[in-house]
Amino acid sequence: MKKRGSTQQGGDGKCSTVLVAVDFSECSKAALRKAKSWSEGQAGKILALHVIDQSFIKACVHQGLGTKKQIKNKLFPHAKEKLAEFLRREGMNEENTQMIVCEGIPCIEINKRAIEWDVDIIIMGSKGNSDDMKAIFFGSTTERVLRFIKRPVLCVPPEWNYKIK
Repeated sequence: MKKRGSTQQGGDGKCSTVLVAVDFSECSKAALRKAKSWSEGQAGKILALHVIDQSFIKACVHQGLGTKKQIKNKLFPHAKEKLAEFLRREGMNEENTQMIVCEGIPCIEINKRAIEWDVDIIIMGSKGNSDDMKAIFFGSTTERVLRFIKRPVLCVPPEWNYKIK
């Protein structure tokens, strides 16, 4: 079952949907701007996805910062507020933009949501806020998404300075 979230349709009668992975980095800001530009050219919906890394939650619990439930009760509202503000600052249209905050392994959640929402394209920064040492040994989140995805992915590099017309 397709979870198309918009009643707008492109020229082929199909609603277009783009998923933007947001980690609040400069690269994800550029990816969001590219998605905004993309959506202005076609009817469709933008899904802004932020994944709270489950390993971060486990590390917080391990360090005695609270129970899993307590940590989540702090992280989720903060992430939702931060994502809403991030989208507001970028002038995203609330009618065609949907916020999604979830917990999991970022590359898996991005792939899972892309399939679940039958997105036409994923737009994400090529370099985000992930740990550099982790990226050296295991690859960045973007690289890990590319290993398993069955959807087109547009990677926006950090040097790219996209200007909205």
